[in-house]
Amino acid sequence: MSIFSRFQELESKHKIRLHEGESFKQALYNGRMTDSVDCIIDKIELIIKHYPDSKGISLSTYSSDETSDETFCYAVVIPS
Repeated sequence: MSIFSRFQELESKHKIRLHEGESFKQALYNGRMTDSVDCIIDKIELIIKHYPDSKGISLSTYSSDETSDETFCYAVVIPS
């Protein structure tokens, strides 16, 4: 099952809206995302659990830069 179909499942099950930021979309499409699909889903479900009244969730990234020893790109999940 693709990450996008899992997003749709979460949206319909929890009556929320996921807002994918441009950096998040680029990281997924370019294969730069360090987090696994299950890790991203777990982060989203954690936000849903701790912010049950939030109807929107923003998805972004935190990425390494030229000063980092290792390359990484983690998903950042924020209630909105």
